[in-house]
Amino acid sequence: MKYRVKKILNNNAVYATANFMEYIIIGLGIGFTLKPNQIIPNEKIEKVFSLQKEDVGRIMQLAQEVPHDLFMDLYNMIDDIANVYDLKLDNHAYIAMIDHIQYSITRYENKQMVQNLLNPDLKIFYPDEFKMATELLNNINQKLEIDLPEDEIGFLTIHIVNGINTSIENQTGKVTECIYGALNIIRDTYLIPLKLSDPNTQRITIHLKMLIQRVLSKTQILQNEVILENVLSQFESAATCATKIQEYLEKALKQKINPQELVYLTIHLNRLESMTQEKK
Repeated sequence: MKYRVKKILNNNAVYATANFMEYIIIGLGIGFTLKPNQIIPNEKIEKVFSLQKEDVGRIMQLAQEVPHDLFMDLYNMIDDIANVYDLKLDNHAYIAMIDHIQYSITRYENKQMVQNLLNPDLKIFYPDEFKMATELLNNINQKLEIDLPEDEIGFLTIHIVNGINTSIENQTGKVTECIYGALNIIRDTYLIPLKLSDPNTQRITIHLKMLIQRVLSKTQILQNEVILENVLSQFESAATCATKIQEYLEKALKQKINPQELVYLTIHLNRLESMTQEKK
């Protein structure tokens, strides 16, 4: 395929077209001598990113902001880990992770840490992706000689899960609708405001999103352990709310939610309930 320069982003990145599609082409010195409308020599190309509409602005910004060596190091580390685990990630996942890691490095340098309360849950729900994210974080810290905290593992895990379930990302409207529907049930049940700036709201929102993704991708958690029926009786109000959400999601998604998922949702709702009561 022949790529034609549309715009020079910097010495190492150009905005290009080919067969009526748009791309970002990365290569050391690729934009130094080329001009708009010229064909890009294949030997100068290190990486080609096909562009989705939602990626255009961000990847162009990344290509201009992130130093070439860092961009390629991060890309190659993500790609190496994905190959080890035989996971096929879409371009959007690479961009999202490079973007996130770059932001994490900036936070680290400014001594601004962000806690991720979802790590224990993600380790249970997505063990392979969590392990992959752990190795990726270790490689980043070693390669870049920094010390990003373990909280980043959860964020990377979410990006990996989304990058694998690309068909789910194409149902963003349905996922968003179901999340807001479930949050409305929580509001009506507990008569509490759910501010998106509140960490407790963020945690239950992410759990709902990941639950909906598992339902849509038919990867609900299945464990051989005996279902913890006592959870449903011990946390009665949370179980009532969880059941309402289960019924709503099953109707909206036209799929059944298994008992294990109901138990975990109940535990999350009980935690939210407890946190809310502590604030009163």
